[in-house]
Amino acid sequence: MLKAERRDKILHTLAGRNALAVSEAVRILNVGEITIRRDFDQLASEGLVERVRGGIRQLRTSDMQPFGLREVSHGAAKLAIGQQAAGLLRDGDVAFIDGGTTTYQMADHLPNCRLRIITNSLRLAAKLETRMHGLSGLEVFVTGGLLYPNSGLLVGSGARQAIEQYHAHWAFLSAGGVNEHGVFNTNEWVVDSERAMIGRAEKVVVMADASKIGRTAMCHVCRLDAIHMLITDAASDTTEGLSDAGLSVVRVA
Repeated sequence: MLKAERRDKILHTLAGRNALAVSEAVRILNVGEITIRRDFDQLASEGLVERVRGGIRQLRTSDMQPFGLREVSHGAAKLAIGQQAAGLLRDGDVAFIDGGTTTYQMADHLPNCRLRIITNSLRLAAKLETRMHGLSGLEVFVTGGLLYPNSGLLVGSGARQAIEQYHAHWAFLSAGGVNEHGVFNTNEWVVDSERAMIGRAEKVVVMADASKIGRTAMCHVCRLDAIHMLITDAASDTTEGLSDAGLSVVRVA
């Protein structure tokens, strides 16, 4: 197994738990203890995990901030990113849209054509409902699941099972961080739904303002090769590594 594959496997494994011991990683990856310790040390040095005695653990983070506070942060950039993403949709498309504050901005810019939107966001669904009188071809499907506090998000097994019954042309996802190692988000409940959307969509678009580029977050969502496009307002010099890795980067003003 290549080094990059080991690192991705470690991050994926850690995403579903609080900590990962050296001995368990040795068993899962079927490599030597010295190799695992080196991988753990490097991941910790890059700020992706926290090194503890006998293993690693997820970076500690606070609870999700209220939606309203997150929405106004980098608001102009999120608006431009949302408009660019909505412009990708064509007549007859089916699209997953997750519950981030950047993806929320797509609602006001959807084209007037036949669209089916699948979301786990009650806020986005309510916003789209107000636009239905002007968008005659719009249909909105809402997942079930647990309502997560301060977010308007439906998460958990109910949301995942609902997502997995659909097939979509697009998945539009928010992110807590994007770097050469992949896409990250701040909450394992959010990540669970995003992974389900990735698995059921033909094309995956990550929408992230400049504050998210080059950063990480507690949970690893996927590798860069699992997504097709990044829409961001970040300067080209900060996304150079992502472009070099083969990711299509679209910049907005």
